[in-house]
Amino acid sequence: MAGRKNELDPSESPGSLFGGMLRHYRELRGISQPQLAARIPCDDSLISKIESGTRAPKDDLAERCDELLQTGGALGLLMPYVKRRLAEAFREGYMDYVDEEAKAVELRNFETSCVPGLLQTPAYARALMGNWAAWRSPRDDTPDTLEEALALRLERQQILTSDTPAFAFFVIDEGALLRPVGGQEVMREQLDRLEAAAELPNVVLQVAPLALGEQLPLWKSVHLLSLPDGSTVGYTESLQQGTLVRDHATVSQWQRRYALLQVAALAKDASLELIRRVRKDMYS
Repeated sequence: MAGRKNELDPSESPGSLFGGMLRHYRELRGISQPQLAARIPCDDSLISKIESGTRAPKDDLAERCDELLQTGGALGLLMPYVKRRLAEAFREGYMDYVDEEAKAVELRNFETSCVPGLLQTPAYARALMGNWAAWRSPRDDTPDTLEEALALRLERQQILTSDTPAFAFFVIDEGALLRPVGGQEVMREQLDRLEAAAELPNVVLQVAPLALGEQLPLWKSVHLLSLPDGSTVGYTESLQQGTLVRDHATVSQWQRRYALLQVAALAKDASLELIRRVRKDMYS
């Protein structure tokens, strides 16, 4: 993250200001990122992400850093502004899901209207985010807010390509392939990305064909995360809010519906062939 240090502008957002302040106090006390992380405790990569402005802190972390770095409560004073910024940029509950996703050893995702975020190209993601932000509220449609959201989405994608990647199952509704987000060039690049992702050894990519009609086992986007302790959590979204579900009975029901979806969807090879055909017929 050393290259990021000189690029950080604390005036960009409350998150960037928090990151700059955290770095200032940490260096003032002569403490490295790994040393601070060990004392909190948390992963040292989290400190790096917060200082670079790509990950928002939580209240308990701010409080702990204030204590360890003897800031006089300076970081805690910034938290209301950080939270307000998060409310502008992300659905309520979304950051809770992001925190759990980062720990996942296996994930299952079904998208009905668009390509899954973990598989989106920057151009595709920017086209979606620009439209959604403008629709939600005029104050959300600011370049810095959109870039923060985009940076987080691209950062999340590292879970598929890290040294110890999560095993991931994706089912995409065929309609998401046919919807020309961002125009032909963006879609060509996006479908190429899906083809490349499908070849990763830790990724299983399937398409739910339109021919399923009313037999589609799921009608809303669903995320299922298997965590290192053996538990599974679920996540879904409404227009304004994301909901992280830990209730075993509910999550088990979602898992069964997802299993039915995988059976009904095209096999991996057939899904890849459909992606290639759509690219040739619609976006070449």
